[in-house]
Amino acid sequence: MGAAAPPDYEDQFVAAGVRFTPLRGADRDAITAVGGRVSMREMGLLVSLLAQDWARETADLAQGSQVIVSGIGGMGLARPVAAATGAAVLRAHLQPLEAPSTAYPGPLAAGLDRWGPIGRRVSHQITASGTRLLLRTPERAARNALGVKGSPEVVLPEIVYGFSSAVVPVRSDAHTRRLATGYWTLSSSGSAPDASLSEFLDAPGPVVSIGFGSMQSDDPGALRGIVDEAVRLIDVRAVLLTGWGALRGGTHHDERVFSAPSVPHDWLFPRMSANVHHGGAGTTGAAIGAGVPMVIIPFGADQPFWAQRAHRLGIAPKPIPRSKLTPATLADALEQALSDADMTARARELGALLGQETGVKSAVDEIESGVERCR
Repeated sequence: MGAAAPPDYEDQFVAAGVRFTPLRGADRDAITAVGGRVSMREMGLLVSLLAQDWARETADLAQGSQVIVSGIGGMGLARPVAAATGAAVLRAHLQPLEAPSTAYPGPLAAGLDRWGPIGRRVSHQITASGTRLLLRTPERAARNALGVKGSPEVVLPEIVYGFSSAVVPVRSDAHTRRLATGYWTLSSSGSAPDASLSEFLDAPGPVVSIGFGSMQSDDPGALRGIVDEAVRLIDVRAVLLTGWGALRGGTHHDERVFSAPSVPHDWLFPRMSANVHHGGAGTTGAAIGAGVPMVIIPFGADQPFWAQRAHRLGIAPKPIPRSKLTPATLADALEQALSDADMTARARELGALLGQETGVKSAVDEIESGVERCR
């Protein structure tokens, strides 16, 4: 078994005994350095060059494999590598991609949900077109690097999804078996990551977490100012997770605010009265599993979709688009999340349900079944 992923994840794979190939240029430092400083054309050229090296490295890793498991981020490599090595492709997504439905919108066009079933149907078509466009450049570069022409690879008829069917009710059809296994999570050690943080949380009164993960901001200081003022307006304490730089950092802690680059979500989120985040797929899953209300401020991509799902499930107020975020809008949403008894009860109920799911085991069982069929 082997894995090809950004270098940031090497320690986790090595600790699990998985042979690891780092995809250089896809790590946090590289992405942060590029940021919004290059044009789309320059980005396309950069991706093409990187994809050629990634394809060769991944093909070496995949030699002798029966199945290549890939989400949308790696599909531009997975299909050419499968064609070059004779392996089959098993799709494993963190979003409901390739799962058209009138019960929810496509994850890249969630705004069309307001037009009802027709809008949702169109939103899935837009999502499918958008993902094809996203993959076109790296897939072409990978095929050229491996000398692969056409598409002889085998794509297995099932898709596994790393979320709960209670959150997004994907359904199978005559051509595709879709299995929402539950969220794929790794538990932290369970011990307090920082003694001073534990002391901060032990003080009386509600505490909320606020962080935007890997998002970046043109003005981290201004965003920090909005957050600080919102916390002051509703008189709560906050753990600020500065992440990749959307929020201005600092090591200063006072009675109201504790600032840290990151804290394991599975440790922190259940200890909060509410969690504010950007709506990334993994962060949303961790926030739902924590069993407390949330406030989502989507920045882009699939984040508006997850923000909308949380609101529809009754565990979050209406999302606040990043462009609409002010101290007043954040304070109002947090006040609702902290005071709405029905929202709190629903969050607790859904969190308990997710806690009974075995996402990783179910996904591994499905993957092993696919490997057995390909032997």
